[in-house]
Amino acid sequence: MKLGLKTLMIYMAALSPAVAQTSDTANGAERSQTYDQQKARSMESERERLANQRIQADMEIRAREEQRRLEEAEQERLRAQEETTKTDEGIAPNSKLRPTEAGSSRDMSRTLEQLRSLGELKDDGYITEEEFRKIKQKILDSQT
Repeated sequence: MKLGLKTLMIYMAALSPAVAQTSDTANGAERSQTYDQQKARSMESERERLANQRIQADMEIRAREEQRRLEEAEQERLRAQEETTKTDEGIAPNSKLRPTEAGSSRDMSRTLEQLRSLGELKDDGYITEEEFRKIKQKILDSQT
């Protein structure tokens, strides 16, 4: 029996490092898998952060472009308003819109309404300043 026990002890001693090595390999694989999962989550998080930054930058660019368009439209409206005022001041002294007969006041009302509508079209950007002037002149010429 002594021999059997001795053999068994030698066998156990030889087996012990192999079992430990197998256990270390399993732990290493598990740690590697955990590391890979953490790295994948980190990369996904970074992708989401970059996508959000890109979306925010696009929104800021669009907002700036819209603001610029609004400012340009306001400047154009003011320029057109000044031009209309200058043009109206130039026409007022030589106005051809003096009523001379009974039907003239009705014609003048219609003409003024046409001019108001024309001004609104120009202010809203449907016609250019040049088109506005031409049409306005036709309306005024039709009064004579």
